Amino acid sequence: MMSYVIQVLSASIGSLGFGIIFKMKRRHLAAACIGGGTTWIVYLLCAHFHLGAFASNLIATLFASAYAEILRRICKTPRTVFVIPSVIPLIPGSSLYYAMSAVVASNADLAEYYGVQTGIVSGAIAFGILLFTVIYNIIRKIQKL
Repeated sequence: MMSYVIQVLSASIGSLGFGIIFKMKRRHLAAACIGGGTTWIVYLLCAHFHLGAFASNLIATLFASAYAEILRRICKTPRTVFVIPSVIPLIPGSSLYYAMSAVVASNADLAEYYGVQTGIVSGAIAFGILLFTVIYNIIRKIQKL
């Protein structure tokens, strides 16, 4: 249990740090922090139910996109201001590192394995943002009819 609390706090602090480094407005930093933490909670819940890397990251990214859309309306700010810090905890940094390390060490099998893992997670994040945007735009067009 304590491990999950530490993970969520780390995700929140990572999103906050990302917001600070990229000079987010102060009034949006708390939302970025909360977005990163809650996105990681959604990811952990999906992983707990053994949904796999692609599905877990896709669902967490869909949540982050929905969260960003809600905050976009409340704060009257572009959605990307909130979606990018919210998906920061999902970025596959360790698998990318291990893939590059295996390439440098000329270990093709390990490089392939970690490269595929990196691609799966990165693809899920990109597809999640795209899927939410498409679904949201379709719903908006239907509501206007």
